[in-house]
Amino acid sequence: MKRLLFGLVICWLVPPLGTEQAVGEEPFRLTVAPVGPKNPRNSEAAIIPRRDGTLLLGWTDFYAGDGADHGPARIAGRISADGGRSWGEELTLIENDGGCNVMEVNFLRLKDGRIALFYLQKNSESSDCRVMMRTSADEGLTWGGASQLSPAGKYTGLTNGRSIRLASGRILLEAWEGGDSYCYLSDDEGRTWREGARVRPAAGPSYEPACVELKDGRVMMLMRTGLGGQFKSISSDGGATWTAAEPTPLEGTAAPVSIGRIPATGDLLAIWNHNPGAGMRNPLTAAISKDEGQSWQNFRNLEDTPNDAWAYPAVTWIGDRALVTYFNYRGGLSLQLRIVPKEWFYEK
Repeated sequence: MKRLLFGLVICWLVPPLGTEQAVGEEPFRLTVAPVGPKNPRNSEAAIIPRRDGTLLLGWTDFYAGDGADHGPARIAGRISADGGRSWGEELTLIENDGGCNVMEVNFLRLKDGRIALFYLQKNSESSDCRVMMRTSADEGLTWGGASQLSPAGKYTGLTNGRSIRLASGRILLEAWEGGDSYCYLSDDEGRTWREGARVRPAAGPSYEPACVELKDGRVMMLMRTGLGGQFKSISSDGGATWTAAEPTPLEGTAAPVSIGRIPATGDLLAIWNHNPGAGMRNPLTAAISKDEGQSWQNFRNLEDTPNDAWAYPAVTWIGDRALVTYFNYRGGLSLQLRIVPKEWFYEK
């Protein structure tokens, strides 16, 4: 608690972190959480607007070890008062109470004003990983007790920047276990949850799904696979059941995708590693769909520097600008942020 309150007091007194471009240049770039000697990895992030207009960033802060997925990590945060161009002092949102770590940040605003935080409590490297939920009534400064959504004794996964609310009010939280993709469903603002049906491609397992509600009320799920790209499945009952998984034009290596809707146009935006047959997660590519995911156009690389790689993108829209977080590999696993105007995604 002391660390949280201290961070609130001083977060506006520290200078901006890692600014790499002058204000006014677009897209804007920032290394928002660089690694250090005792901090080998900063990764898997999400952002949520706060009621006072500031932004809360959360990410997985590996504070020891070598940055392996099962290494010691907590969920850290920073606050921005200028739309993401600078960030305050690092806060601890969730301390490590797992056997290995806590990781994979997902934020969602509840109807009563609280912020929900979904994350993983990893208790072993491969056999015990649990989906957890906490809520905050003070805009992310403190968090209540944890509720466990997934069963103990199973390795259940989440990915950052997920969780959506459907027009019906239902909350979907995308998850995976044993090569199956599915959603946890709540119709009572997170008080109770149930598992939807599971889906995977016929030719192999799937992981790290991401969902978006289509204009006709159906839900589209995209799934990470090792089969040459993202596969998709459709639900006509709010994530309870799914059609057979099929390939999409979003080809690439086995890595997760971010999928969402551009508020100003209604088009879908996907960000993923568009690199069929490649061994590295390079490039990191954006594409737009104007027909609800049937076809994709305006392929543009957010990142394509040789001998580097990027992973786990998440997108939060603030007005007509997309705040895109992801981490890179060169020189350590550091958390990156780009602020991209919507027009950029439409340029050829």
